[in-house]
Amino acid sequence: MSNTSPLINVMKIAYSKVNRRIYRDFGEIENLQGLDSKIDRFFSKTYEFVTSNLRDYLRNCRPEWRFLNDVNSSCKRDTYYWLLEPLSGKENFKRSIPIFSSSISVFFNDKIIATSIYDPLRNDFYFTEEGKGAFLNDHRIRVSNRKYLENSLISLQVNNCNIEIEKLFLKNNVPFENFRIFNSSTVSVSWLCNGKLDCFIGINLDKFFIQSSKLLLREAGGFFFEANLDKNKFFICANPTIHKKIIKILN
Repeated sequence: MSNTSPLINVMKIAYSKVNRRIYRDFGEIENLQGLDSKIDRFFSKTYEFVTSNLRDYLRNCRPEWRFLNDVNSSCKRDTYYWLLEPLSGKENFKRSIPIFSSSISVFFNDKIIATSIYDPLRNDFYFTEEGKGAFLNDHRIRVSNRKYLENSLISLQVNNCNIEIEKLFLKNNVPFENFRIFNSSTVSVSWLCNGKLDCFIGINLDKFFIQSSKLLLREAGGFFFEANLDKNKFFICANPTIHKKIIKILN
C-alpha cells in the first residue's frame, strides 16, 4: 500500500478537476467521426480546458512554483517547476480510440523529483517520488520479468525517423507481431512499468517526457538507455533482461 504525500495528492486532485470533462468529450467525439474540421475544433476546446484547469489548480496550490513549459531558457536553481502533458495520444482521442493519458511532473534543480500519469477512462493513477517506489493507485508496481524477445511485447513511438525500425528487429528474429504502436508515449511507459509491456522504444521524443519517464522507470525496476543512431535519438526502456537484448541488437 502507498502512503501518498501532499504533493502526490495535489496531482491527484488536479486530475479530478478535468476528468469529467475528458470523459464527456470523449463520448461526444464519436458523433463527429468523419468530420475532421469539426473534430479538430472540438478537440482544441477540450485540450484548452484541460490545460487551463490543470494549470489553474496547480498554481493555486503552489503559487510560488513555475511551469516548465513556459520557460525557454535555463531553469533557476532552487526553484520548483511543474511539467505538464495535458493529453498524450491526441490523435487517438480524436478518433475515439481509448488510449491516451495525462501527466504531471515536478522539476527541481535539473532533475525530476516526482511524476504521475493518469488514465481517465480506466481511472488508473500512476505515481512516484524519488526513492519511494512506483505505484498504480494504492499498489506497488514493477516491470515484467520476461526473459525472451520471442514472447515479449515491444511498444514503438516514432517521430520523424529515417530508419526502418521494424526491419532492424526482424533481421534479429524478433517477430513482427510482438510490436505495438499505441501512439501515446505516456501510456506505453506506464504499461511498461506495470508489466503489461516488456519494452518501449521511442525515437526523437520530447526531452522533458524522457526526463519524467526515467524516474517512474527507475522506481519500477526498469532500465533505460539513450543513444544516437543515424541522427535519430533513441530512448530505450525495458525490464533488465530484455533491455540488454535490445541494446545488443542496436549495437
